[in-house]
Amino acid sequence: MQKRQDRTIKVPKIIAVDFDGTLCKDAYPNIGEPLPYSLYYIKKLAAAGNVLILHTCRGGALLDAAVAWCKERGITFDYINENIPENIRRYGGDTRKIYADIYVDANAVNPLRSAGIGENDENIKIYERAEALAERDLCDIKCVCPEWKAAGMCCQCDVFYSLRDYHAEQILHAEAEAGKPPTSAAGGA
Repeated sequence: MQKRQDRTIKVPKIIAVDFDGTLCKDAYPNIGEPLPYSLYYIKKLAAAGNVLILHTCRGGALLDAAVAWCKERGITFDYINENIPENIRRYGGDTRKIYADIYVDANAVNPLRSAGIGENDENIKIYERAEALAERDLCDIKCVCPEWKAAGMCCQCDVFYSLRDYHAEQILHAEAEAGKPPTSAAGGA
């Protein structure tokens, strides 16, 4: 965030989003069932003014079908498998790798996110509560990623993390409405 006088100017982030296995269950070359919490998360990132890039191996008619599928569900990407113009100039061409501030991909590994630390450290207690709720809702009651569960990796997919973030937001909102300070490791209840 950049500060200017008394206003805060939010600089949008570039978000690269995978398709198969991230927004829908992986059924390539077909399109799998939607993953609702991932769709929710991407819509939330878009509503916050971020730049969305669809970053997928799909091409031709399969890519067109994926873009249409996303549009039907309220997600419109700013760019499809290409960098934003500023980065094309910066790197002297549209490189094969999409530059982004955040990569949303079911196959990505992020040790900060999986431990609930990093940017979310001040709200660690909230994230611990949210993880328990997400685990109950997603892994125990209605697992939408049975292949992850079968591999002993339940609660390590993007669907889980999106649901955890949703629950954390709901907890923060409820505590704010109740006039409570956030439950956090930095001094909350």
